[in-house]
Amino acid sequence: MAATLRARAAGVCARRLPSITALLFAVPLIEELASGVQSSGAPDIERSFGLSHTATAVVLFLVPGLVQLVLDPVWFWLAERFGRPWLVRGGLAIMAAAQLVAAVAPGPVTLTSALSVWGLAAGAANSLSELTLIDHRPDERARTLARWTLLSLLGYVGAPVVLGGLALIAPQAAWRVGFAIAGAMLAVWAVAVSLRAFPAAAVAAVDDEPPLWQAAREALRDRVLIGWLFGTALCSLLDEILIVFASLHVRDELGATATGQNAVVVAFIAGGAIGLVGLERLLARYGEHRLMIAAGLACGAAFAAWLAAPALWLSVVLMVPVGATAAPLYPLATAQAYARCPGRSSVVLVASHLFAPLVLALPWLLGWVADRAGTLCALALLAVQPIGLVVLALTTGDRDSRDSRTGDPP
Repeated sequence: MAATLRARAAGVCARRLPSITALLFAVPLIEELASGVQSSGAPDIERSFGLSHTATAVVLFLVPGLVQLVLDPVWFWLAERFGRPWLVRGGLAIMAAAQLVAAVAPGPVTLTSALSVWGLAAGAANSLSELTLIDHRPDERARTLARWTLLSLLGYVGAPVVLGGLALIAPQAAWRVGFAIAGAMLAVWAVAVSLRAFPAAAVAAVDDEPPLWQAAREALRDRVLIGWLFGTALCSLLDEILIVFASLHVRDELGATATGQNAVVVAFIAGGAIGLVGLERLLARYGEHRLMIAAGLACGAAFAAWLAAPALWLSVVLMVPVGATAAPLYPLATAQAYARCPGRSSVVLVASHLFAPLVLALPWLLGWVADRAGTLCALALLAVQPIGLVVLALTTGDRDSRDSRTGDPP
């Protein structure tokens, strides 16, 4: 009798929950909110533990980043053996526990250990949720990625807002409270996802499919795939790297105060949100290659105009179209990469780690250029992203590559 009542109660709870698709789409939003605590709270964490700037970077970013870089591909192998649902649910639960440990960390060693575990678990929950949604509707890869990127952007924006509010309530412990809140949210989400069945892939797995690592090695022989993975790596340029160097540029060249620097960042993010919302609508009418070429050309022109802005107010205004045209490039490029391996999106994600060292090195290389030639020269190099993606779209349009919106050759 008791077991029956518990089963009925669980059924009622499950019926009241959002669909599994909605729950998985919310994962990047929550993940960005959680990761934003360590970046937005870095000054307070540094002060709490009496760390130097270098030690803070090592504790919060370098150690967790290296651990994730080395061990992240293991999740995809485990997902092939045990299934994605277990890894997503377990990843969310581990993320929750790691955030709670970070909230009560007595010192930097405990904190960096907790963040390293969190980063590994986030690789499972976040990446495998994305792959599940892509394989569920392979004909809507770009639209799925546009929504995913938009929700990530909302989480990225929300993190400093939440932490700023907490600083007003608990100025000495805002980052600890932020970690605790993020841990509680992740725990709730882990339970919610556990009560829902995962969607099936649209393309059924074949019994004689090669193992993941063998498939990844074979995929690396696909020059078109390598090209799009390189293009996806380039999309890290007009993102946080642009935000950092744009802030320095308007301060040094246009005399912007902290308020002016923030206005440029807000304009870029607002433009990105507009661009991603517009992309989802445009994908219903136009093919991905055409949109890639149009967005890339528009982005290059908007970025050149922004670089030439002689006044701060004009720089803020022109940053909106830069964000609006740059944001669609990542989902469009990533969709082209996934289209090369229908039904096995995990192969693409494993192969993408080939360019992980490049993504990590780009900020350092651009910083080196900025130190020697100025921020304007370093910023000009960021135009490689839209130019490179337009070249890729033009040179691969007649290859054996399926448009993931229609399933037809471009």
